[in-house]
Amino acid sequence: MAESPTAHEFIERLARRLAENGYAVSPLAGDVPGTLATKRGHSAGIFLPFTDFIFLHDLDAVWMSHGDELEALHQRNRAEGESHMKVPRAMRYRVPNTVTFCVSTKPVSAEMIEVAQRSRHAVNSGEKNSLYLVDLSTKTFYSQGLEVDRFSRYGGEWSPSVNPSNRMARMLAWLMAEDEAL
Repeated sequence: MAESPTAHEFIERLARRLAENGYAVSPLAGDVPGTLATKRGHSAGIFLPFTDFIFLHDLDAVWMSHGDELEALHQRNRAEGESHMKVPRAMRYRVPNTVTFCVSTKPVSAEMIEVAQRSRHAVNSGEKNSLYLVDLSTKTFYSQGLEVDRFSRYGGEWSPSVNPSNRMARMLAWLMAEDEAL
């Protein structure tokens, strides 16, 4: 049986996979270490433009044990993503999708799990955001889960690529499942 990777190794592999999928990957500037992966694209052909901001953090390097610390890190990442947008929220056509992705080899607290699972659905805010918490000690990841997107009048479903949170959840789950670490 292969030995579990460190949080740093897991993040490096994920960053490589994101780069292979068209993301620009660079180290984060500032006092909180991490990696930022960004990509511009469209969710539906030429329609629904987006910019993904994926923040990768090694919680073993900046250990936090409380949910409020994790939420503060996520809010800080959201502000960083917002700083890259040139158009005010109310006038945006391109939606920023901010994702905070944290990995730990130590067991995470119930408080942190609750923060990761918190619904982050915002109505017409000009931004999507989500938080993923990976506990390598239990080989489990926590998030808000997939959002239900239904046509209210006709009972159909949107394509998974239209909702930025669902698109990201599926991509990250696919990348993690593909990785022999989990």
